[in-house]
Amino acid sequence: MIRVALLGASGSIGASTLAVLRQHRDLFELVAIAARSDWQRLLPIIDEFKPSICVLEDTGAAMALREALSRHHADVHVEAGADAITALAEMVSVDVVVAGISGFAGLPSTWAAVRAGKAVLLANKEALVAAGRLLLDQARTSAARLLPIDSEHNAAFQCLSGLECDPARVRAVTLTASGGPFRTRDLSTFDSITPDEACKHPTWSMGRKISVDSATLMNKGLEVIEASLLFNRPARDIRVLIHPTSTVHAIVEFVDGSMLAHLGPADMQVPIAHALAQLLPAADGAARDMKNRLSLSVPPLSLASARTLEFFEVDAARFPAVELAYQALERGQGACLALNAANEVAVAAFLAGSVRYTDIVSLTERTLARVDLSEPANIEEVFARDELVRRETQELLSNLSMKART
Repeated sequence: MIRVALLGASGSIGASTLAVLRQHRDLFELVAIAARSDWQRLLPIIDEFKPSICVLEDTGAAMALREALSRHHADVHVEAGADAITALAEMVSVDVVVAGISGFAGLPSTWAAVRAGKAVLLANKEALVAAGRLLLDQARTSAARLLPIDSEHNAAFQCLSGLECDPARVRAVTLTASGGPFRTRDLSTFDSITPDEACKHPTWSMGRKISVDSATLMNKGLEVIEASLLFNRPARDIRVLIHPTSTVHAIVEFVDGSMLAHLGPADMQVPIAHALAQLLPAADGAARDMKNRLSLSVPPLSLASARTLEFFEVDAARFPAVELAYQALERGQGACLALNAANEVAVAAFLAGSVRYTDIVSLTERTLARVDLSEPANIEEVFARDELVRRETQELLSNLSMKART
């Protein structure tokens, strides 16, 4: 029985992970869950899976959960605070950590899990974008196993038969993007885009922050950085194509001109199940086998219904975030860290109604021009630099708000 800790249990990654675990109770045991504050959403999870430990970052929410559980699940241990989530990721009783906490906030627990040598199902791309080589070096030192569960990275992972692909065999890795809700919208109307409009993704059900990132295609830019690090490829070898139906998730081109494409339903259960399957022993007793698969009750992809597969180049005028991400990748880890931090602040401001949709990328770009982009020497410097970048972005944001009022 493989023991699972689910970080971000109340979010969309959490829901998809639970759906997979529900179908394979004989193989996996959910022993610990963590979330930010939505304690009520954890109650049915606890009723069904009976994890022994629950952690909420918000102290008040943890108290409310503890009170609710005292009547029916007094044996469930409830902890509070970000440090408790980090400690959960290192627990000896955990074999695999699903890193589903979104944004930079997921880095401390992801780092802890990697440092402890866990298998880590990586949905949190920001951890790699911000900490990059430091995280990968730590994984090699601790023998942690990183398994990508972003749909595109998991698709490339499958086509490449793992992360340790021979660079002499591969010419390029292409990630696909649906193009979000504004792929064909009149550019002259972008200033009037509302947060609700930006969060209406055409093919995926996600949280509000990542939905906005998918609308600007900053999410794809961050994925380019993640793919470059995971698959050890230079920026020029990671490509992006707009593919509106999200049928093809990634394409790997080999040096002989042949290509392998991964097709599948737009359902996060699929990459999560694949990653979990890699933790199982092979049928012949071998330690690991990329052929492992878990059955899933997801609606199958119908190629007859899809009829056509369309791909388009990224429109730089419509999606400037992608080029900005490539520039950050070329400039190094410090620039990638700053890109992520500034974007998180800008998106939060947009969702709060403080800036326009078109201000998100411009505010991020202006921040990069003002901050230290040198390579962080250690993980402590990553956290310190992130805080400095956020302060700089907030200052620019304040100046922007003042100009808007005058």
